[in-house]
Amino acid sequence: MLKKIWPLILLLSIALIIAFVTGLITSITITNGGGKKQQEIPEPTKNVPVEPSTADEKILVLGDSIGYGIGDDPNMGIGKRYATLIDSEKNIDVTNLSVSGAISPELATLVESPENAPFIATANLIIISIGGNDLNRLQSEDPLSLDTAFQETFSTYKKNLEAILNRIRTLNPEVQIALIGLYNPYPEQDPQKSAKLFEWNYKTQLIADADLKTAYIPNYDQFKGHLKTYLAADGFHPSSIGYQVIADTLDRVLNGLD
Repeated sequence: MLKKIWPLILLLSIALIIAFVTGLITSITITNGGGKKQQEIPEPTKNVPVEPSTADEKILVLGDSIGYGIGDDPNMGIGKRYATLIDSEKNIDVTNLSVSGAISPELATLVESPENAPFIATANLIIISIGGNDLNRLQSEDPLSLDTAFQETFSTYKKNLEAILNRIRTLNPEVQIALIGLYNPYPEQDPQKSAKLFEWNYKTQLIADADLKTAYIPNYDQFKGHLKTYLAADGFHPSSIGYQVIADTLDRVLNGLD
């Protein structure tokens, strides 16, 4: 009797094993999305045009996070705010190639890039905000090393800034350049460091003054005493009000009112 039943038990066992393996394979296939790869999330793309526009007036913004517009309302910044202050009948295009966190050697590399040359060559106004991140690296310096560190840092910055301006002049000899001066976001800092900021601005203005079509846009006095309203929530970048103050000052300087 057992001899007759045994083959049936063996066949049933084999069938159960096959069913189990098939189910396991199906389960794995479903878990892995049927053999398809998981969808990759694309990186956000920069809103930078491929080539210059054909607008009547072309404004190019270069530099760091302040040039980029960090802290301002979306899709605004110095360039866009200044554009609203000039002739409304003109077709004005604002291109922003600023990079948040940029320091002067990085901007020097950017303006040397062939892909950016057409934007520089066709601009009517180039607004530059650079140097704040270079100088901000001195915040950790102690009083004994500050003087030496400042001289070294400014020397490198000066070399880069002059290279940037020379490159722009090579590509666009007649363009108006506006160099945005630094404000002090640290009102309680060591007076020695505040003095270095003042010296930085003064020496930067001398570089700007060496070129007839480069204007220095002061912000130190404009922001002093108004940081609660002129700075964004991070306490470092301008707020929308602060950016409007910079744009208003830019407008006055370029029109010879300051």
